[in-house]
Amino acid sequence: MDNQKYPIPDLSYLRELTEGDEESMKEIISIFLEEAPKLMIMMKESAEANDHEKLKFATHKLITQLTYVGVNSIVPEVKLINSGSVNMKDLDERIDRIIIVIENSITYLKGLI
Repeated sequence: MDNQKYPIPDLSYLRELTEGDEESMKEIISIFLEEAPKLMIMMKESAEANDHEKLKFATHKLITQLTYVGVNSIVPEVKLINSGSVNMKDLDERIDRIIIVIENSITYLKGLI
């Protein structure tokens, strides 16, 4: 996948949150790297099962994680799913796009720790 198509995570919020402490930053990134794949699976499976409560849970957790590590480009999309997945005709396509951006961000972030 071409990483140039997707914005790299903006770590400025994380730097501010950790006051620039590299170890704290790496710890938060590591948590994201562990949690994000689980949340992506939960999001995909709950959408396929029309379990909108579980989808809301997954997207809520994901919004926080994405914000911490600066994957800001898809936060509005995840928030939309969080608040209105029941009425979305293109829910699966939206989730697939989100997953691609997160996977690219994971690849980038792995290189930092």
